[in-house]
Amino acid sequence: MGLKKIFKKITKPVSRFLDKVVPNEIKPFLPYAAAAFPILAPGAFGSAATGIGSLLRAGRFAPQIGGALLQGGVNLGSQLAQEGSEGDFSGLSLGLAGLQGAMSVPGATNVAGDVVRQSSADVFGRAAEGATGLKKVGLGALEKGAKGIAESQGIFQNLGDASIGEIAKASITPFGQGSVDLGMATARKALKDYEDELAAYELETGESQTASDAARRSAIITAMTAGQHSDDVINETLSLLGLDTLLAKDGGIASFKDGGIMDLGGKEMDMRTGGFIPIGKKERADDVPARLSKNEFVMTADAVRAAGGGDINKGAKRMYETMNKLEARA
Repeated sequence: MGLKKIFKKITKPVSRFLDKVVPNEIKPFLPYAAAAFPILAPGAFGSAATGIGSLLRAGRFAPQIGGALLQGGVNLGSQLAQEGSEGDFSGLSLGLAGLQGAMSVPGATNVAGDVVRQSSADVFGRAAEGATGLKKVGLGALEKGAKGIAESQGIFQNLGDASIGEIAKASITPFGQGSVDLGMATARKALKDYEDELAAYELETGESQTASDAARRSAIITAMTAGQHSDDVINETLSLLGLDTLLAKDGGIASFKDGGIMDLGGKEMDMRTGGFIPIGKKERADDVPARLSKNEFVMTADAVRAAGGGDINKGAKRMYETMNKLEARA
Protein backbone atom coordinates (compact mmCIF):
# COMPACT_ATOMS: atom_id res chain seq x y z
CA MET A 1 0.00 0.00 0.00
CA GLY A 2 1.40 3.42 -0.98
CA LEU A 3 2.06 6.23 1.48
CA LYS A 4 -0.72 8.31 -0.03
CA LYS A 5 -3.26 5.54 0.50
CA ILE A 6 -2.13 5.10 4.11
CA PHE A 7 -2.59 8.82 4.77
CA LYS A 8 -5.99 8.80 3.07
CA LYS A 9 -7.20 5.99 5.32
CA ILE A 10 -6.66 8.40 8.21
CA THR A 11 -7.65 11.70 6.60
CA LYS A 12 -10.80 10.56 4.78
CA PRO A 13 -12.91 9.87 7.91
CA VAL A 14 -11.60 13.10 9.48
CA SER A 15 -12.57 15.01 6.34
CA ARG A 16 -16.08 13.55 6.32
CA PHE A 17 -16.54 14.42 10.00
CA LEU A 18 -15.36 18.01 9.50
CA ASP A 19 -17.49 18.35 6.37
CA LYS A 20 -20.55 17.53 8.45
CA VAL A 21 -19.85 19.65 11.53
CA VAL A 22 -18.41 22.77 9.83
CA PRO A 23 -21.08 24.98 8.18
CA ASN A 24 -20.56 25.51 4.45
CA GLU A 25 -20.71 29.28 4.92
CA ILE A 26 -17.60 29.18 7.12
CA LYS A 27 -15.47 26.80 5.04
CA PRO A 28 -14.11 29.39 2.55
CA PHE A 29 -12.77 31.49 5.45
CA LEU A 30 -10.97 28.63 7.21
CA PRO A 31 -7.78 28.75 5.05
CA TYR A 32 -7.39 32.46 5.83
CA ALA A 33 -8.07 31.96 9.54
CA ALA A 34 -5.58 29.09 9.68
CA ALA A 35 -2.87 31.13 7.95
CA ALA A 36 -3.52 34.15 10.18
CA PHE A 37 -3.52 32.23 13.50
CA PRO A 38 0.20 32.67 14.39
CA ILE A 39 0.10 36.33 13.38
CA LEU A 40 -3.16 37.40 14.99
CA ALA A 41 -2.66 35.34 18.17
CA PRO A 42 1.11 35.08 18.63
CA GLY A 43 0.96 34.54 22.40
CA ALA A 44 -1.43 31.60 22.21
CA PHE A 45 0.45 30.19 19.24
CA GLY A 46 3.82 30.47 20.98
CA SER A 47 2.58 28.82 24.19
CA ALA A 48 0.98 25.94 22.29
CA ALA A 49 4.05 25.47 20.09
CA THR A 50 6.34 25.40 23.11
CA GLY A 51 4.09 22.88 24.84
CA ILE A 52 4.11 20.57 21.82
CA GLY A 53 7.88 20.86 21.44
CA SER A 54 8.47 20.14 25.13
CA LEU A 55 6.12 17.18 25.03
CA LEU A 56 8.12 15.74 22.13
CA ARG A 57 11.42 16.63 23.82
CA ALA A 58 12.57 18.13 20.53
CA GLY A 59 15.66 19.74 22.02
CA ARG A 60 17.20 23.02 20.91
CA PHE A 61 14.53 23.81 18.33
CA ALA A 62 11.62 22.45 20.38
CA PRO A 63 9.34 25.55 20.10
CA GLN A 64 10.03 25.83 16.36
CA ILE A 65 9.33 22.15 15.74
CA GLY A 66 6.20 22.46 17.87
CA GLY A 67 5.19 25.52 15.85
CA ALA A 68 5.67 23.65 12.57
CA LEU A 69 3.53 20.75 13.79
CA LEU A 70 0.87 23.05 15.23
CA GLN A 71 0.52 25.24 12.15
CA GLY A 72 0.72 22.21 9.87
CA GLY A 73 -2.11 20.58 11.82
CA VAL A 74 -4.25 23.73 11.67
CA ASN A 75 -3.62 23.98 7.94
CA LEU A 76 -4.45 20.32 7.39
CA GLY A 77 -7.68 20.71 9.32
CA SER A 78 -8.72 23.69 7.20
CA GLN A 79 -8.00 21.70 4.02
CA LEU A 80 -9.86 18.58 5.14
CA ALA A 81 -12.88 20.65 6.19
CA GLN A 82 -13.42 21.91 2.65
CA GLU A 83 -16.38 20.50 0.78
CA GLY A 84 -15.46 17.59 -1.44
CA SER A 85 -12.03 17.03 0.14
CA GLU A 86 -12.66 13.32 0.80
CA GLY A 87 -9.31 13.15 2.60
CA ASP A 88 -7.29 14.79 -0.17
CA PHE A 89 -4.98 17.65 0.73
CA SER A 90 -2.07 19.61 -0.72
CA GLY A 91 1.29 18.46 0.61
CA LEU A 92 2.87 21.67 -0.69
CA SER A 93 0.42 23.82 1.24
CA LEU A 94 0.96 21.68 4.33
CA GLY A 95 4.73 22.08 4.02
CA LEU A 96 4.50 25.86 3.59
CA ALA A 97 2.24 26.09 6.63
CA GLY A 98 4.70 24.05 8.68
CA LEU A 99 7.53 26.36 7.60
CA GLN A 100 5.45 29.38 8.55
CA GLY A 101 4.76 27.84 11.95
CA ALA A 102 8.45 27.20 12.59
CA MET A 103 9.22 30.86 11.87
CA SER A 104 6.29 32.28 13.85
CA VAL A 105 7.18 31.46 17.47
CA PRO A 106 7.51 34.79 19.35
CA GLY A 107 9.83 35.41 22.27
CA ALA A 108 8.45 35.57 25.81
CA THR A 109 9.59 36.83 29.21
CA ASN A 110 8.28 36.33 32.74
CA VAL A 111 7.33 38.96 35.29
CA ALA A 112 10.95 39.42 36.39
CA GLY A 113 12.01 40.04 32.82
CA ASP A 114 13.81 36.74 32.39
CA VAL A 115 13.64 35.18 28.92
CA VAL A 116 11.25 32.23 29.00
CA ARG A 117 11.30 31.56 25.28
CA GLN A 118 13.50 32.84 22.49
CA SER A 119 11.82 33.96 19.30
CA SER A 120 12.30 31.98 16.10
CA ALA A 121 14.35 34.84 14.67
CA ASP A 122 16.76 34.70 17.62
CA VAL A 123 16.98 30.87 17.56
CA PHE A 124 17.71 30.69 13.83
CA GLY A 125 20.05 33.68 14.00
CA ARG A 126 22.21 32.15 16.73
CA ALA A 127 22.22 28.78 15.02
CA ALA A 128 23.44 30.46 11.82
CA GLU A 129 26.42 32.01 13.58
CA GLY A 130 28.25 28.71 13.95
CA ALA A 131 27.08 27.23 10.65
CA THR A 132 28.78 27.14 7.26
CA GLY A 133 27.84 26.58 3.63
CA LEU A 134 24.27 25.68 2.72
CA LYS A 135 23.31 25.21 6.36
CA LYS A 136 24.24 28.82 7.09
CA VAL A 137 22.32 30.03 4.03
CA GLY A 138 19.24 28.03 5.04
CA LEU A 139 19.27 29.20 8.66
CA GLY A 140 19.84 32.75 7.47
CA ALA A 141 16.76 32.54 5.25
CA LEU A 142 14.73 31.19 8.18
CA GLU A 143 15.95 34.03 10.38
CA LYS A 144 14.97 36.61 7.77
CA GLY A 145 11.53 35.04 7.33
CA ALA A 146 11.03 34.88 11.10
CA LYS A 147 11.88 38.57 11.45
CA GLY A 148 9.32 39.42 8.78
CA ILE A 149 6.61 37.43 10.56
CA ALA A 150 7.57 38.97 13.92
CA GLU A 151 7.17 42.39 12.32
CA SER A 152 3.71 41.44 11.09
CA GLN A 153 2.78 40.16 14.55
CA GLY A 154 3.84 43.48 16.05
CA ILE A 155 1.76 45.45 13.56
CA PHE A 156 -1.40 43.50 14.31
CA GLN A 157 -0.76 43.77 18.05
CA ASN A 158 -0.71 47.56 17.68
CA LEU A 159 -3.21 48.26 14.92
CA GLY A 160 -3.98 51.72 16.25
CA ASP A 161 -0.44 52.88 15.56
CA ALA A 162 -0.07 51.14 12.17
CA SER A 163 -0.59 52.71 8.75
CA ILE A 164 -2.73 51.18 6.02
CA GLY A 165 0.43 50.33 4.08
CA GLU A 166 1.93 48.51 7.07
CA ILE A 167 -1.28 46.56 7.66
CA ALA A 168 -1.43 45.60 3.99
CA LYS A 169 2.19 44.45 4.08
CA ALA A 170 1.60 42.42 7.24
CA SER A 171 -1.43 40.77 5.62
CA ILE A 172 0.49 39.46 2.61
CA THR A 173 1.65 36.20 4.22
CA PRO A 174 -1.68 35.02 5.71
CA PHE A 175 -3.68 36.28 2.73
CA GLY A 176 -1.34 34.61 0.22
CA GLN A 177 -1.29 31.31 2.11
CA GLY A 178 -5.07 31.36 2.58
CA SER A 179 -5.70 32.19 -1.08
CA VAL A 180 -3.47 29.33 -2.25
CA ASP A 181 -5.22 26.88 0.09
CA LEU A 182 -8.69 28.00 -0.95
CA GLY A 183 -7.70 27.89 -4.63
CA MET A 184 -6.44 24.33 -4.28
CA ALA A 185 -9.59 23.30 -2.41
CA THR A 186 -11.74 24.85 -5.14
CA ALA A 187 -9.71 23.06 -7.82
CA ARG A 188 -10.06 19.71 -6.02
CA LYS A 189 -13.82 20.25 -5.69
CA ALA A 190 -14.09 21.11 -9.39
CA LEU A 191 -12.04 18.04 -10.30
CA LYS A 192 -14.22 15.81 -8.11
CA ASP A 193 -17.39 17.24 -9.68
CA TYR A 194 -15.91 16.58 -13.11
CA GLU A 195 -14.97 13.01 -12.18
CA ASP A 196 -18.48 12.39 -10.79
CA GLU A 197 -20.02 13.74 -13.99
CA LEU A 198 -17.62 11.65 -16.07
CA ALA A 199 -18.51 8.53 -14.08
CA ALA A 200 -22.21 9.24 -14.60
CA TYR A 201 -21.58 9.83 -18.30
CA GLU A 202 -19.61 6.61 -18.65
CA LEU A 203 -22.38 4.74 -16.84
CA GLU A 204 -24.90 6.23 -19.23
CA THR A 205 -22.82 5.45 -22.30
CA GLY A 206 -22.20 1.99 -20.90
CA GLU A 207 -25.96 1.46 -20.78
CA SER A 208 -26.19 2.87 -24.29
CA GLN A 209 -23.48 0.45 -25.34
CA THR A 210 -25.54 -2.42 -23.91
CA ALA A 211 -28.52 -1.27 -25.95
CA SER A 212 -26.24 -0.87 -28.95
CA ASP A 213 -24.95 -4.45 -28.45
CA ALA A 214 -28.51 -5.77 -28.62
CA ALA A 215 -29.13 -3.89 -31.84
CA ARG A 216 -25.75 -5.00 -33.09
CA ARG A 217 -26.53 -8.68 -32.46
CA SER A 218 -29.81 -8.28 -34.28
CA ALA A 219 -28.18 -6.54 -37.24
CA ILE A 220 -25.42 -9.17 -37.51
CA ILE A 221 -27.88 -12.05 -37.31
CA THR A 222 -30.15 -10.43 -39.89
CA ALA A 223 -27.30 -9.72 -42.30
CA MET A 224 -25.63 -13.11 -41.90
CA THR A 225 -28.93 -14.95 -42.19
CA ALA A 226 -29.70 -13.03 -45.35
CA GLY A 227 -26.22 -14.00 -46.51
CA GLN A 228 -27.16 -17.67 -45.91
CA HIS A 229 -24.48 -18.30 -43.28
CA SER A 230 -25.03 -21.40 -41.18
CA ASP A 231 -26.03 -21.26 -37.53
CA ASP A 232 -22.57 -22.45 -36.52
CA VAL A 233 -20.83 -19.69 -38.46
CA ILE A 234 -23.18 -17.03 -37.11
CA ASN A 235 -22.83 -18.26 -33.53
CA GLU A 236 -19.06 -18.43 -33.82
CA THR A 237 -18.97 -14.87 -35.13
CA LEU A 238 -21.19 -13.65 -32.30
CA SER A 239 -19.04 -15.53 -29.79
CA LEU A 240 -15.85 -13.95 -31.08
CA LEU A 241 -17.46 -10.53 -30.70
CA GLY A 242 -18.83 -11.29 -27.23
CA LEU A 243 -22.39 -11.10 -28.59
CA ASP A 244 -23.31 -14.79 -28.40
CA THR A 245 -26.49 -14.43 -26.35
CA LEU A 246 -28.81 -14.70 -29.34
CA LEU A 247 -29.19 -17.54 -31.82
CA ALA A 248 -29.45 -17.11 -35.56
CA LYS A 249 -32.10 -18.35 -37.85
CA ASP A 250 -31.63 -21.21 -40.29
CA GLY A 251 -29.46 -20.51 -43.28
CA GLY A 252 -26.46 -21.63 -45.30
CA ILE A 253 -23.03 -20.45 -46.38
CA ALA A 254 -23.08 -17.30 -48.44
CA SER A 255 -22.26 -17.57 -52.10
CA PHE A 256 -20.18 -15.08 -54.07
CA LYS A 257 -20.93 -13.97 -57.55
CA ASP A 258 -17.78 -14.31 -59.63
CA GLY A 259 -15.67 -13.80 -56.50
CA GLY A 260 -17.13 -10.30 -56.16
CA ILE A 261 -19.90 -8.89 -54.01
CA MET A 262 -21.67 -11.21 -51.57
CA ASP A 263 -25.18 -12.26 -52.46
CA LEU A 264 -27.42 -11.23 -49.58
CA GLY A 265 -30.57 -12.07 -51.45
CA GLY A 266 -30.94 -8.59 -52.83
CA LYS A 267 -30.47 -7.05 -49.36
CA GLU A 268 -27.73 -4.89 -47.93
CA MET A 269 -26.26 -4.28 -44.48
CA ASP A 270 -27.86 -1.11 -43.12
CA MET A 271 -24.92 0.81 -41.68
CA ARG A 272 -26.67 4.15 -41.28
CA THR A 273 -26.15 3.97 -37.51
CA GLY A 274 -22.53 2.88 -37.87
CA GLY A 275 -21.07 -0.44 -36.82
CA PHE A 276 -18.67 -3.30 -37.36
CA ILE A 277 -18.72 -5.50 -40.50
CA PRO A 278 -18.18 -9.11 -39.34
CA ILE A 279 -19.00 -10.81 -42.63
CA GLY A 280 -17.25 -11.02 -45.96
CA LYS A 281 -14.67 -13.15 -47.72
CA LYS A 282 -11.55 -11.24 -46.64
CA GLU A 283 -10.26 -7.79 -45.80
CA ARG A 284 -10.05 -5.24 -48.61
CA ALA A 285 -12.21 -7.44 -50.84
CA ASP A 286 -15.02 -4.88 -50.94
CA ASP A 287 -17.49 -7.74 -51.23
CA VAL A 288 -20.08 -6.69 -48.59
CA PRO A 289 -22.98 -4.59 -49.90
CA ALA A 290 -23.75 -1.95 -47.25
CA ARG A 291 -25.49 1.40 -47.00
CA LEU A 292 -23.51 4.54 -46.24
CA SER A 293 -24.52 8.17 -45.90
CA LYS A 294 -23.01 11.58 -46.52
CA ASN A 295 -20.34 12.70 -43.99
CA GLU A 296 -19.88 9.22 -42.52
CA PHE A 297 -16.38 7.84 -42.13
CA VAL A 298 -15.29 4.22 -42.64
CA MET A 299 -12.26 2.80 -40.83
CA THR A 300 -10.05 0.19 -42.47
CA ALA A 301 -9.61 -3.26 -40.95
CA ASP A 302 -6.02 -2.39 -40.08
CA ALA A 303 -7.20 0.63 -38.08
CA VAL A 304 -9.75 -1.51 -36.21
CA ARG A 305 -7.10 -4.13 -35.46
CA ALA A 306 -4.66 -1.47 -34.23
CA ALA A 307 -7.34 -0.03 -31.93
CA GLY A 308 -7.53 -3.45 -30.29
CA GLY A 309 -3.79 -3.84 -29.97
CA GLY A 310 -3.81 -6.47 -32.70
CA ASP A 311 -7.16 -8.01 -31.71
CA ILE A 312 -9.86 -7.23 -34.28
CA ASN A 313 -12.71 -7.92 -31.86
CA LYS A 314 -11.28 -5.75 -29.10
CA GLY A 315 -10.70 -3.08 -31.71
CA ALA A 316 -14.34 -3.26 -32.81
CA LYS A 317 -15.49 -2.86 -29.22
CA ARG A 318 -13.26 0.16 -28.72
CA MET A 319 -14.50 1.68 -31.95
CA TYR A 320 -18.09 1.32 -30.68
CA GLU A 321 -17.17 2.94 -27.37
CA THR A 322 -15.46 5.82 -29.17
CA MET A 323 -18.41 6.28 -31.53
CA ASN A 324 -20.92 6.37 -28.64
CA LYS A 325 -18.90 8.94 -26.72
CA LEU A 326 -18.43 11.17 -29.76
CA GLU A 327 -22.10 10.95 -30.74
CA ALA A 328 -23.08 11.96 -27.21
CA ARG A 329 -21.05 15.15 -27.65
CA ALA A 330 -22.51 16.05 -31.04
